[in-house]
Amino acid sequence: MKKLSTKDLVLREIYLLIPFIFYSLYKNGYLIYSKGLISGVMIFKIIYLVLISMGIKFVLDFIKYRHLKIDYNLIYAILVPMIVPYNINLVLYSIVFLISYLISFFLSKYLKWNAICFSYLLIILGEYLIFGLDFRTPLEINYEFSFSLVDLLMGRLTGGIASTSIFFSLLAFTILIYNFYYKKDIPLSLNLTYIILTFIYFLITKDSHFILNSEVIFASIFIAPLPEYSPFKRGWQIIYGILIGIITFIITITFNSVISVYLAIFIVSLLNFVKIRQNLSKKPSC
Repeated sequence: MKKLSTKDLVLREIYLLIPFIFYSLYKNGYLIYSKGLISGVMIFKIIYLVLISMGIKFVLDFIKYRHLKIDYNLIYAILVPMIVPYNINLVLYSIVFLISYLISFFLSKYLKWNAICFSYLLIILGEYLIFGLDFRTPLEINYEFSFSLVDLLMGRLTGGIASTSIFFSLLAFTILIYNFYYKKDIPLSLNLTYIILTFIYFLITKDSHFILNSEVIFASIFIAPLPEYSPFKRGWQIIYGILIGIITFIITITFNSVISVYLAIFIVSLLNFVKIRQNLSKKPSC
């Protein structure tokens, strides 16, 4: 088997994210513009968000390394803008992303939490405190829709600006599972746990709208298995996925179904952070 470089692995994953961005241009760009709710310039909001993040990443690369790097931080810079809500303020996004990226960029040796979820949660918190938070797009706020199952699978759900397509998520997963380095047991155990718990919840409450959660599927495939923040051994990967699935379910039914999986991934990733801090605090034996 040919050994792949970090650059190869990163680029392969980025290629799988491109369809999500194009679909966002349609769903969270053209469709909203066609109803007269945004200007033509704002059709490309997802592109602006991605360019802001990548620009920050490349500037810091040049400052620290004197050249641009294609590494997992590039995936970080593309995934964060994809999962924030459409209504995010561009100035706030730029400032908070820069702050969170600086923390993760320069302290990555010591902070082993999931940096993508850390950045996302800070952005969401900042948006909530300053502008108020609404995950619905202007189209969803002003119109009521009745979607078919096909519409929902394609991505006509409330969530991140470019992360709601279940179809593209599952298509990407069918490709990624053939990658030897991809930790497929994490999304499998995470989603299986979440589906079982939401189905039991449905049997008790007759409430089924938590079962189909595009953010859980997207995050489980692209964010939870990232190598820097997830276990290496298969057994621990399964436990890691199950823990995230349980916590995601709890947060979904008690707080918010959109941010639940990102908060759950961040919480579980803190287990690594605690372990690193404990190891650093130990005095070397004589």
